[in-house]
Amino acid sequence: MTDGRNAGSPADNNIPVLTEIVELEDAEQVAAPAATPSPVAAPAAPAVPPVLREQGLAPVSAMPPAGTDAARVMGEVMWRFQSEWPALIEAQCRAALESRLSLLTEQLAADLTRTLEARLMDWLGAALDDALAAQRKPPQR
Repeated sequence: MTDGRNAGSPADNNIPVLTEIVELEDAEQVAAPAATPSPVAAPAAPAVPPVLREQGLAPVSAMPPAGTDAARVMGEVMWRFQSEWPALIEAQCRAALESRLSLLTEQLAADLTRTLEARLMDWLGAALDDALAAQRKPPQR
């Protein structure tokens, strides 16, 4: 039975697994104020360690408040993203593929031409040798 760590390489065995619980130094400080429930029914905000809050790294909601112009604009942007992005990605991939394929096609054509020319020269040389050998032979009566 394994603990989910990479069994293949001993150097990778000290990488934590995503399901592993990691104790933070400031966990007790953050957990204490959250212990007193507030009577107002507000959505539970994730506990942010003070170190992150001091550095300005506290998470901020990406969505604007509902019912505002910003929310409407954000909805339109998300709709355009979902509807237009797949076609844009497909066009970009197709253009990249075609540009690379044209280079590979040219290289393949050059390689095949060289190979066929070499085989043709060998075949023509052998055919010429056979023809010359047949001319040097005296005719049989």
